[in-house]
Amino acid sequence: MKTEYSRARNCWGAMLIAASVLGACGQVEEGLGEEEVGMAEQEALTGVVLGVAAGNIHTGVIQPLSTHSEQVMCELAGMGAKWLRIDADVATTDATTYRRMIEKAHAKQLQVLVTVPAKYCGADNDQAAIDAFTTAYVSHLNDLASTFFTGSERADAYEIGNDPNVTENDCADGVSRHRVGPNAFAWLLRRVWEWKQTNARTERIVSGGIHNVYLTTSPATTSDTFWNGLFASQAFVTANGRIRPFDYLGVQPYNNNNMDYNCINSGYTTCFTGWKNAVKTGLLAAASRANTATGTTDTKLFATEFGFQVSPTNLCVGIENCTLTFSLPAGSAPYQQLAAAMNAAGETFAASGVTPIALWYGYRDEDPAFFGLRGVWDDNAHKYRVKTAGWNKYRTLAGGTGSTNPEACWISGSYFPVDFENGDTLRTTSSNDWAYGYYKGVCAPGERIMGLSKSIANGWSRLGMCYKDPLDSSRYLHPVPETNPPPTTPDAPRCTVRNVEAGDDRGAALVPPKSPTTDQDWDAGNWRAECAPDEYVAGMAQSLDHKFSHVLCCPATLSAQKTCESVAFGSGDNRQATDSGNWDANGYKGECGVGRYVAGVSRTPAGQPSALLCCTQ
Repeated sequence: MKTEYSRARNCWGAMLIAASVLGACGQVEEGLGEEEVGMAEQEALTGVVLGVAAGNIHTGVIQPLSTHSEQVMCELAGMGAKWLRIDADVATTDATTYRRMIEKAHAKQLQVLVTVPAKYCGADNDQAAIDAFTTAYVSHLNDLASTFFTGSERADAYEIGNDPNVTENDCADGVSRHRVGPNAFAWLLRRVWEWKQTNARTERIVSGGIHNVYLTTSPATTSDTFWNGLFASQAFVTANGRIRPFDYLGVQPYNNNNMDYNCINSGYTTCFTGWKNAVKTGLLAAASRANTATGTTDTKLFATEFGFQVSPTNLCVGIENCTLTFSLPAGSAPYQQLAAAMNAAGETFAASGVTPIALWYGYRDEDPAFFGLRGVWDDNAHKYRVKTAGWNKYRTLAGGTGSTNPEACWISGSYFPVDFENGDTLRTTSSNDWAYGYYKGVCAPGERIMGLSKSIANGWSRLGMCYKDPLDSSRYLHPVPETNPPPTTPDAPRCTVRNVEAGDDRGAALVPPKSPTTDQDWDAGNWRAECAPDEYVAGMAQSLDHKFSHVLCCPATLSAQKTCESVAFGSGDNRQATDSGNWDANGYKGECGVGRYVAGVSRTPAGQPSALLCCTQ
C-alpha cells in the first residue's frame, strides 16, 4: 500500500458537477486536450523502458508467482515490460521460490530489480549507530546475493531500501522519524557501493525510491528536508573529491499534491498537464542536485514506482494519485482517466531525458490500494479483471508486440492423454512406425509432450500427456522422421529418434550428429534421451516388457535463450502446473509448466522412467 503524503482536496462542488454531468447530461463535446492528443498519436516511448512492480503476490494469493510465474511473465513480456521488481525478505517466500521467479522472468527477457528493505531507528547524526546499521545491512545483502540470488537466477539490480523518506513511528522509542534518515541513507548507499566495488559485483545499485519529488519554483532547489539532508551528507565526499555511490538514483514520482482533483472529479481526461510539468521539473532537479552532490554530470533516475489508482466509488477523495473509473463523455469505456494519467507519466519521463527506466506500480490491485493493471480477483469470472484502457496504454507506451488479448497467456490449452502402457496411442501416424515392436504414445502436429506418468504399482510407464497451446501450437511441427524415406524436400526439417535401452542417447550417434539441448547432467546416474536445442519430445515408447526405450524428437521454433530444469517423479508427483487435472490417479506424474516443453526423458538402468527435462520455449 502506498503512503499518502497529503490528502486530496475535498472537491464537493466538483463532485456534484461530476454526478450531474456523468449521470444526466449525456455526451459532452469538448476539444481534445493535451493528454488526449498524445493518447491518439502516441507510439512507444523513446528513451524510456517500462517495467512492473509485482507487489506482494509471491505466495498466499490466488494465482501467486510461486505457481503462475510463467503466465505472469508471458503477459508482462507481451505487453513490452523489460523489468520486474520483487521484494526481498518476504517471510513466506523461500529461496527456491525466489530463484524460480527470477529464472522465469529471465526466460522472458525481463530484468529483475530486487528491493532489499531498510529500516533505521537511530539518530541521523549518530555516526556509530549509522555504521552499525550499514554494516548489518551490507552483510545481509551479501547473504542474499550469495544464497538466494545466484547464478542464472542472479538479480540484475538491487534497490537499496524503499520509501526511505516516509515518516513512521514504529521504532521501539515511539519517535516519529523517516524510515531511514537522509544522512544514514546516504551512508548506506556508500557502504553498499563499496561492497559492490570490492567484490566486483555486476548488479546495478539503485538508491531506494524516494517517495514524491516536491519542489519550489527554482528547479535546482527543494523544500523537502529529506532531499536537503540527503545531498548535504558527507557520505558523498571522499579524500579525492566526491563519489556517486549508486548506478541510478531511485525515485517514486507520485506527487499527489500536484493532481488536479477538481478536474478529475468532474470527469475529464485532460487533467494531468500541471502534474506532468511539476514532475518533469522535479525529475530534472533531482538529477541536477545529485550531480552537484556527487561531482558528476550524468546522473540518471530509475523510477522504481509510478502509478495511479482507480477510486472504487468513482469519486476521488483522500485517495493518493486517484482517477475515476468512468469519465466523460458519458458512455466512454472505463479507465480512460487512468490511461490519460499513464500517458502523461510516460511523456514526462521521456521529456525529462534523465529517467530511462520506470516501473508501474503494480501488476494487480492489492486491497486497500488500487494501482494495478488488473483489479482484485473476480470469483465469477475466475480471473483478475483487466483495467483494459490502462493495460492497452501500457502496452502501447512499452512497445509491446505480444497479443492484444490480456488473457492470451492465461487461456488454458487442450490436454490429450496417450496411453502406451500396453499398446499404442497414436494421435498422428505421420511419423510412421519410428519404434517398431514397441508400445508408443505420440502427439498430433501442434501438440507437445508435457507430462509422463509411471505406474505406482509396477514402476513402468503408463501415460504421456499431450498439450496443445492456443498461442504456440504453430511452433511444434511433426514431419516424417529421419529413420524413414526422406520427404519430398530433402533438406526439410525431420523428426529424429533417441534410444536409451543401453545408456544415454543425446544425439551424438545421429548422422550428422546433433547436440543436446543442455550440457547439464540433469539426472545423474540415469540414462537420458535428449533432443537437440531446436527439437521437442513429440512421442515416447517402451518395450513390451515395460522398459522405457525411445523418444521421438521433432523440429520446433524455440528460443536460443532457454533455461531448463529437471523434474524428477520417480517416487511421487512433481508437477510444475496442475491445470491438466489428475490425469493418472494410478501413476506418479511428472509435468512441465506453462510456457515450457519436454526436451528430454530419463530412465533408470532398470527401465523405469525417472525425470523430464523441462525447458522454456
